[in-house]
Amino acid sequence: MTKPVAFSEDGARRVIAATKAYEAGNRDMPGIRFRDVGDESTLRLCKTHTAFNKGTVLSLAVWEDGSPPNETQTAGATVADVVNKYANIASGKWVSVALHQNGRWYVVAAEC
Repeated sequence: MTKPVAFSEDGARRVIAATKAYEAGNRDMPGIRFRDVGDESTLRLCKTHTAFNKGTVLSLAVWEDGSPPNETQTAGATVADVVNKYANIASGKWVSVALHQNGRWYVVAAEC
């Protein structure tokens, strides 16, 4: 699975400067290395432990261990402060949440 690469403005400037220097003939510069930004996936499979109403925020347990379709709860893993903009979700329902560009987690799909 491909993970997005995030650049700060300073990071982008360094990449541009290194690329320009390399293309200008400075072959002594070390190569550019990319790394994962953080260790979190941008999409998580969770389950509600209580009713999760539209317009509220809730922390959700992550359920990504085991083999699909029989996932089990991932010990100690939660997604904090998930925002529900869409509909009321009952307790015990599957929920997919995604990390938005603003750094907040949002419900993107829920079991009916």
